[in-house]
Amino acid sequence: MNKLFLLSILLLPALSLFAQTWPMPELPDTTNYGRYTSRTMHLLQSSTPEKPNTVKILVYGQSISAQDWWLPVKKSIESRYPNANLIMENKSIGGFASQLLYKTVEMDVSTFYPDLVLLHIYGSNQLYDSVLYTIRTRTAAEVAIQTDHYTGANAWSDTMTYYFLPAMAAKYKCDLINIRDPWKKYLKDHQLQPKDLLKDDVHLNKYGEFLMAELIKPLFTYKPKFQPDPFGLCTTLVAGKDFNFSKKQLEIPFSGNRVDLVYTENDSSIKARILLDDRLPSEFQGTYFMTRPYSTNGKGWPWYLPAMIHIQHQTPWITEEWTCTFTEATAPYEDFSFTISGSVTGKDGSGKANEDFVSTSKRVIISKGDAENGGDWHLNRSYKVLKTIVNTGDEVKWKTWSISADFWQPNADHKDTGIGFTTLFQGVPNTSHLLKIIPVEGKGKLPIQEIKVYRPFYNR
Repeated sequence: MNKLFLLSILLLPALSLFAQTWPMPELPDTTNYGRYTSRTMHLLQSSTPEKPNTVKILVYGQSISAQDWWLPVKKSIESRYPNANLIMENKSIGGFASQLLYKTVEMDVSTFYPDLVLLHIYGSNQLYDSVLYTIRTRTAAEVAIQTDHYTGANAWSDTMTYYFLPAMAAKYKCDLINIRDPWKKYLKDHQLQPKDLLKDDVHLNKYGEFLMAELIKPLFTYKPKFQPDPFGLCTTLVAGKDFNFSKKQLEIPFSGNRVDLVYTENDSSIKARILLDDRLPSEFQGTYFMTRPYSTNGKGWPWYLPAMIHIQHQTPWITEEWTCTFTEATAPYEDFSFTISGSVTGKDGSGKANEDFVSTSKRVIISKGDAENGGDWHLNRSYKVLKTIVNTGDEVKWKTWSISADFWQPNADHKDTGIGFTTLFQGVPNTSHLLKIIPVEGKGKLPIQEIKVYRPFYNR
């Protein structure tokens, strides 16, 4: 991947939502679209003004996914399903092929825990598989894979489109959105060259974004022939039907890695202890995640705020803010020195980029070398592409935190709808558990109406 190519994907200007000024494409066979995204479609379709379902969709990938075609797709979903509470975000990272995204997927996708991921990645098919494995084992998200659009003859894109991606879609039960074939047909039907839909060798111009959006919109057509949730990704337990309170306490056996509570009363005097297998949820390390690196100057990671792209650990994480201070940094950053400290852990060691780093507490482990060479750092690559400067004394921060609740109280912030929602925990082992909800303050029955249990599809 040369410098000009990488520079172009990082300097793509924001495009406004485009008006339709081009002929509509002839769609490919979309009969099976929705076969493996039927839970998301059912949530959208079954939303009502009285009970709007929250539907979380994540666009993930690299520079093609980061372009603005997803905005008209979002607008189309909102128009077609106006009663749904749609939360649609784009966390794509330009210039990050599968060789890098497999390191960021846990940080980006598992924390967001979407209902559906729209996924497009270039690069290694083996590490593409690793991205899918993480999504399908750590979340209950459905996945729709986009094939490559057509920029000209490319044997690797053909191999991915017609061999590797269909095989991975079958393995992980993902929808496969055919982009490449109708793109070729559109060019032929309208006597266009690939460059007519591109702004460089690969990235879409407004015409190309229009075509991409139109080829993806059919995924969001509800088809009643598909079961609402064929793999049991989310089970809703209803009070009085699926569970009852015993001495005001609740015990629920379940299988999965996330549990949400839905309640309709807002008596904040009630407080309950949450136990999972007789342990506090925060004691499960799988509930701990890390944020993307950030800084007080607001620069965007990873290109304008060069830092690490992946952190491992051997000692359990706790909730705290971390700081990496560059103590000796000189371009082109093939090597540099740094110190690590945590707001709770304290000073946690110093290291050099060309050596594997294991902090004193073993809560921060960073593989040596630049990301382009298989390491966890992104300073040298940022400098080579954008000449991004890191000075001695510069700092980058991140947080580790647990998505869990050891205690639960009805939230009084839901007076408008009368419906409260709390995630008790996510990321615990995807196995069988026993949930206990034990009142410790207040009187009366726990105001829980529904318990939603999420169970990732793969590796149960």
